[in-house]
Amino acid sequence: MARKAEIPSLRLFIIAVLLLAGGWMISSFPVFIFFGIAPLFALSDRVSPASPAWEKMEWILLALTIALLAASAFHPQSIVPSMVYAIVLTFSFLGHAWLVQVLGSRAGKITIILFWLALEYVFLILKPDSSFYLADALRLQPTWTRWNIHTGYLGSSCWILLVNACAYNTYFSRSGFHWPWLAGCVILLLGPITYSFFLDMAPISRSVMVSVYGGRMIVPDVAYLAHGEWVVRTAAWLSILILLYTFVKKQTKK
Repeated sequence: MARKAEIPSLRLFIIAVLLLAGGWMISSFPVFIFFGIAPLFALSDRVSPASPAWEKMEWILLALTIALLAASAFHPQSIVPSMVYAIVLTFSFLGHAWLVQVLGSRAGKITIILFWLALEYVFLILKPDSSFYLADALRLQPTWTRWNIHTGYLGSSCWILLVNACAYNTYFSRSGFHWPWLAGCVILLLGPITYSFFLDMAPISRSVMVSVYGGRMIVPDVAYLAHGEWVVRTAAWLSILILLYTFVKKQTKK
């Protein structure tokens, strides 16, 4: 179903802030976090091929800043760190906008997901203790993420972003509402939760991840020690390859 009129940027910003803040502040049932980034995906569509890649990025930056402040309960000491992390995470959308200008429609929203996860991997390597991770939004619902023994703790970040991508394609994209994407969104959201309830082992927690990458303890889970946070690590390598390919493509067009 084609959309008759484009959703205004201000409305997308307000929806994103409400959903993201709600997802962090209602941490006992953080379902809103699965839909709060979808409007930001839509805001990234506002960049025109002829305009600078950073056009409209102020909406995304401000929404992420408010969301990170909500994640830290609006503590005064969190203002500067929230702004810093929001600026860094905005680069995932900025990088996608640059790819679209060089590669066209071939640069799908999956690139935002890859760049975001790559940045979380950088956070983990540089400052594992105090960094922001999207997976932290699910910290009070460990029964939803027992499957992360296969993916690592930050596999939950990937899960949240993928559901948001489905939500974007369901309603927020320029092509309008799509029932198949709605079905995919529901399956992608409820499938891992359902699978998790059939598992009886404890999930990988943030403290376990931080202790491993901080070199402070040995974790009994041999599989996790062997593979670690392979999801975000793989995303980081893929992001580097995508950026290198795009850079070469841009140079050959000149």
